[in-house]
Amino acid sequence: MRDLNPVQWAILPFKRYFDFSGRSPRAEYWWYALFSGIAGLLLGLVDVLIMGGPVFGNYGPLGLLFTAICLVPGLAVLVRRLHDTDRTGLWSLVKLVSYGLIFAGGSPAAAMQMLQGLPTPVTIVVGLGWLAAAFAVFLFTITEGEGMPNQYGPDPYGEDQLHEVFA
Repeated sequence: MRDLNPVQWAILPFKRYFDFSGRSPRAEYWWYALFSGIAGLLLGLVDVLIMGGPVFGNYGPLGLLFTAICLVPGLAVLVRRLHDTDRTGLWSLVKLVSYGLIFAGGSPAAAMQMLQGLPTPVTIVVGLGWLAAAFAVFLFTITEGEGMPNQYGPDPYGEDQLHEVFA
């Protein structure tokens, strides 16, 4: 499975769209993240050129559609990546909160308006807590996975895994 090229790694999460079980190596997660980030940026530029600007928060229709399409495979590959480091997929709720903020208001300013009724110390604690959790998830995604089977499945770089993924 180590023989995949970057494009194959980037599309693998789309082939495993609803697969929240098993493990994904760093290559799968980070090539997917790079692809979706570049594609989102390009679609945002197309949105600006065609629509003249965003229509929902910071998003145009193409960027918003792409974000919606990438929601499930993005969460699934994150859960599998967390599994590779022997961590629960519940950490992916941090990313799910981020998606919720995008679709609820479309921008960080809209997210801040949602918290506006809370006392300032509570807003600060909530914001810092979310940032700390997001940073922890980032650290988990860059951590090398276990090179042996764990409670979530066999090593994703194992010889037998290529057949299982593309079966």
